[in-house]
Amino acid sequence: MKILAIFTCFNRRELTKRGLETLALNKEVQFDFVVVDDASTDGTVEMLRQQPFQIDIVEGNGSLFWNGGMHKAIEYAKKTYPDYEYYMLMNDDTKFFPGIFDEILPTLQKDTVVVGALCNDEGELSYGGVKYTRGIKYDKLGPEASEVSCSTFNANCVIVPHDIFMQVGIDPFYKHSIGDFDYGLQISRLGYEIHVFPKYVGQCNDNSLAKTWQDRSLPRKERIRLKESRKGLPGDDWFHYLKKNFGLGTALVRSVTPYIKILIGK
Repeated sequence: MKILAIFTCFNRRELTKRGLETLALNKEVQFDFVVVDDASTDGTVEMLRQQPFQIDIVEGNGSLFWNGGMHKAIEYAKKTYPDYEYYMLMNDDTKFFPGIFDEILPTLQKDTVVVGALCNDEGELSYGGVKYTRGIKYDKLGPEASEVSCSTFNANCVIVPHDIFMQVGIDPFYKHSIGDFDYGLQISRLGYEIHVFPKYVGQCNDNSLAKTWQDRSLPRKERIRLKESRKGLPGDDWFHYLKKNFGLGTALVRSVTPYIKILIGK
């Protein structure tokens, strides 16, 4: 079985190389790749060309970031490689466990998305499924919740069957993040199931909140600046996400919540 894996990368040569090497440690599953490299300067492209995989490298302009890179990669894959049974969205900084996709293979179904949950160095959930519970409140789901139907997911490792993959795409509106949550919600609205595989598939530490807009130790002005930066939670991105997925009323109310939290020091 061959799966087309899709990711975007920028200047993480050694992490990207490690991720590819760990994917090679499967016997029944082989991976081909579509990779958007967003103008790396650290030799990432040269490294990719030396790997013993079929890797189609699509060049970025240096300003795509995660969302733009994944949008470009997915649309390219749909047009250029429409014949795979399964496609996998992944992050290049993931260290996959040996042979884990051989274990996933027998569980794959044509109408179900499989989320591969990841743990941090301490073995705790870092990325996985997402279940909205009330309004915009949600729970993160790991392997222990494999029977629960997810609302969406972190796209660090997600296997999408062909027919679903061809129907949905990353919304190019977003500057960097949120696009994976939006993508998963599109799948849910189409009536497809999203489930977490009942074992961790690899390791990937979640991002630290230090020196981000959620860092309470920073001055309010700096937190707002960071929030509105491309890698933060820009107001127009957040409003668009809320309106699209939860309605205008929720967007009008909840889009101001992050600013209120910053102002009151939360």
